[in-house]
Amino acid sequence: MTQREPSDPPWQGRHVTLDGMRGIAALAVALFHYNISQAPHGYVAVDFFFALSGFVLCKTYLPRWQAGLTTWAFMKQRVIRLYPLFLVGIVVTTLSAISNHFTGQGNLYSYGMMARALPFNLLMLPSPVTNTLFPLNVPAWSLFFELVANLGLVLVLFRLPRAGLLALTLVAALWFGQAVLANDGGNLGAVWHQVGISMVRTTMSFTAGVLLGRLPLPAVRPAGWLGLACLAAIAAMLMLNLTAVPDAYYDLLCSIVVSPLLVWIGARCEPPRILAPIAWFLGEVSYAVYAVHWALMEPLRYFKDDLGYDPVLMGAVYLACCVALGWAAVRWVDAPMRARIGAMLRERARLASPMKESAVAN
Repeated sequence: MTQREPSDPPWQGRHVTLDGMRGIAALAVALFHYNISQAPHGYVAVDFFFALSGFVLCKTYLPRWQAGLTTWAFMKQRVIRLYPLFLVGIVVTTLSAISNHFTGQGNLYSYGMMARALPFNLLMLPSPVTNTLFPLNVPAWSLFFELVANLGLVLVLFRLPRAGLLALTLVAALWFGQAVLANDGGNLGAVWHQVGISMVRTTMSFTAGVLLGRLPLPAVRPAGWLGLACLAAIAAMLMLNLTAVPDAYYDLLCSIVVSPLLVWIGARCEPPRILAPIAWFLGEVSYAVYAVHWALMEPLRYFKDDLGYDPVLMGAVYLACCVALGWAAVRWVDAPMRARIGAMLRERARLASPMKESAVAN
């Protein structure tokens, strides 16, 4: 990404098409969980997320790793990036689960189960005492595997040639394809008996993204119809319901072919300039929306299912609430917490530096 001047808009120099697609994908996941009929293949967004993450992290961190960035330093940066919003998600979904005991909505988890699962989930670890990895915030399973993939990036993927990355992607795709066909669809990964599939699914898409990140990018990304087409394509991929195509084959096409292809094309173009602020904003709140949307699902289903409000209207209201809560989490929790942690680490490094110099002098 190019250097941005202080007077430039925040989306200047960013891959705005990728930002917009990430935001649309996060909204589609939320809509899938709220009303599956409105985004019947929203779960395929997870494969797009992994491919996009592999691409972005490769472009951002490969030069730093080659310059001497350690595994510990890299993983510390990734935890600082991921954990604040992950924590917000666990907190608000736990509060929502507790409220179900008073409203009668959703799954009524026992307080004992919550107490047993939370210590692990708060540490960003799967719960060993439940069948679901993250029972109070089910989509968080992919955030755990994102960290696993990040560790694999610095330990293995950065060291592989492009041919090795391609071979690993194809082997994982073959394995994942067999699992999708056996389960008649690709909505896999949130429960313990699918952990192996989760690992293969993550490896396939994340490695494909790293491979794309190893390819050169054009010096200029034109803004226009191609960027707009990418935004429309990600929405169509996740929201279409092609009854003539079996779900398993549709999911495999989207996961193995379309998602990496959209990352590749989206990195080479930009949307029309008038849409850049919207695409950037959706990208900014995308992770937060993904982290918190589960908490709003049951409270707002009440209006759709029990009070009979129009499903399309309530879908729009639900997404608006997810974006609002996500923006609030970014604005008042994520940004301040990351800034504070960053300042603490810099101060610690500053204090440690004279001690190292003194040790060398002695």
